[in-house]
Amino acid sequence: MGKFVVVLGTQWGDEGKGKIVDLLTENASAVVRFQGG
Repeated sequence: MGKFVVVLGTQWGDEGKGKIVDLLTENASAVVRFQGG
C-alpha cells in the first residue's frame, strides 16, 4: 500500500500550506489539490 499525506489548513489559505507541500512532495509521483469554496 502507498503512503498518503494530507495537508489541511484552517486559516483561510494564509498559513503557508504551499511551502509545506513543496517540502513533502519532492519525491512524489503525483500531487492532488482540492480547493473548496
